[in-house]
Amino acid sequence: MEVAPGCLDFWQLWHKRLRFRGLVTVPGPMEILPRSFGEILGEGMAMMAKVWRRLFAPAFWSFLLLGGLTIGVFAVSDSDEFLELILSNPEAIEEMTQAELLEPTLRLLQAVLLAAVLQLLGTGFVNLTAHRLVAAEITGSPLSTGGAVARAFARLLTLLVAGVLVFGSVVVGLVALVIPGLWLAGCFTMVSAVIALEEVGPVDALRRSFILVRGRWWPTVGFLVLVGLLGSIAAQLVQMVALPVLGASGVGIGAGLGFVVLVIAQGMIVGAIAVMTTLWYVDLRARREPLLSSSLL
Repeated sequence: MEVAPGCLDFWQLWHKRLRFRGLVTVPGPMEILPRSFGEILGEGMAMMAKVWRRLFAPAFWSFLLLGGLTIGVFAVSDSDEFLELILSNPEAIEEMTQAELLEPTLRLLQAVLLAAVLQLLGTGFVNLTAHRLVAAEITGSPLSTGGAVARAFARLLTLLVAGVLVFGSVVVGLVALVIPGLWLAGCFTMVSAVIALEEVGPVDALRRSFILVRGRWWPTVGFLVLVGLLGSIAAQLVQMVALPVLGASGVGIGAGLGFVVLVIAQGMIVGAIAVMTTLWYVDLRARREPLLSSSLL
């Protein structure tokens, strides 16, 4: 019995969607098709359930180290005391002369800059690890934590250079007319995924992200803003619920446990956003080029 061409096309498309979601198993590479906004959100939740155990350790240790180093940077430079003075006693700052303000202000700026670099490294490392874990799941060959971490370390310097280039470009755009800076920030949102999954350098990563986002700027920014808001809400819930309970157990113990809880929450929230970003990156590629699962790694 012959099947009408339209029906055949429909069932082929539906079968490919089922294959992408893991509901139908077919040997060999899988063709990846564009998905809707809601489908990507749903797939992100399912993917996080698959990879969170392997993502937990890299996220926890990187943000624990990041938090400790940041505290150390401000403490060693005495910037923590100056910052506390700014926040708690601004009248005392107003009474200081320019000469008295110059040195502590420079130390504070240096500490903030170094903390920003540490934040970029910690967040970038978790992003690279998550991108790799998700891509491996899509290919059907799950990757171990060690394999993802090794790849993240290998690409971390490239991401750092790319991050500096992105920051410089966005700042110039913001200083110029504000809107160009915001537009560039959206265009470069796929840089970390490109660096994690494609063998390109920093400049090529920016160019590749620009090409992928072109024509999908608003959906991309809207998706990432929504994901970021969900992450912010989750972080606020952790602070509102967990910290008062932990603080009730004693000042010293509560503060220590509270710091650990915040580290875990921040690391996993960054990881979850990276998982969602990876799936959006895959969708952008599927909209621009024939994409097989085997070509992701």
